[in-house]
Amino acid sequence: MDSTDLRHETITFTALEPSDHHPTRRPRPCVKRILHAGDTLLSLFVISPLVVSHWRGTWGYMDLNGEYFPAWHSFALGSILHTALALLREPLQAEFSGPSRQGQAKSCWRTVRRFLVIKVYTYVFSISCIMHWRGGWDVMRMYLDHDVWPAMTVSAICFVPLVLMKSVRNLLAPPFLILTDHKECAFSFPTRFRIQQ
Repeated sequence: MDSTDLRHETITFTALEPSDHHPTRRPRPCVKRILHAGDTLLSLFVISPLVVSHWRGTWGYMDLNGEYFPAWHSFALGSILHTALALLREPLQAEFSGPSRQGQAKSCWRTVRRFLVIKVYTYVFSISCIMHWRGGWDVMRMYLDHDVWPAMTVSAICFVPLVLMKSVRNLLAPPFLILTDHKECAFSFPTRFRIQQ
């Protein structure tokens, strides 16, 4: 993520203004440790199970209705939706997450519209990611034998380019990567080269 987006994702401590009578205060290490531990526990025991349950429930629904979600179609549609939503992120960010335009008063309708668009965008993006993953998983299952060597071969073939591109951290998922909902970064997510449009 860009450094400007990280300010919304991390807890920051501001130092008090220095004065003649009070030295500048820094957060105590004990407070930082408590906040870090609380954040870790919340991520592990609340947010991660909810994310995994959403993924598993949606994946299971697609498995139960496999005739409507064949492997190649799911993979292709998930890829197309994922790409389209990634390309729409900048225009949507400019329209719904930026400050109000000159002369445009804040309105209840704009707030409700922004809320609905952000939630629908996030939900459709999650469905497209699940379709992409499930489709890819099922395609590999169709063409690879259920044996150790094909599994290890695919893992090695995929892992080596990630190492070479310095992208191994992309293998992490919740509970290690947790993002919060903020209107300023609702449509923001990092890309490999962090190119701004």
